[in-house]
Amino acid sequence: MGAEMSYKSCPLCGSANKREFPAEICIHFPGIKNLSKPAVFAYPRLSLCADCGVAQFQVNDPELMRLTEEDPGEQSYRIAV
Repeated sequence: MGAEMSYKSCPLCGSANKREFPAEICIHFPGIKNLSKPAVFAYPRLSLCADCGVAQFQVNDPELMRLTEEDPGEQSYRIAV
């Protein structure tokens, strides 16, 4: 299981007015070629900024491993930040 999440203040607005919720998140792989690939279900604690609505969560190790596995010859989607 991943490390316990702890965000002291919102990364967008800096507020400390936060709430935590249990969550169920279904993560789909992008693209038409991945339609037959099963989605990954994650059950993280969701940290929500009550002032601006930014939500943060940490994906636990088993789900993270499934999301980062790559089939040989398959190109993954990477997003530049």
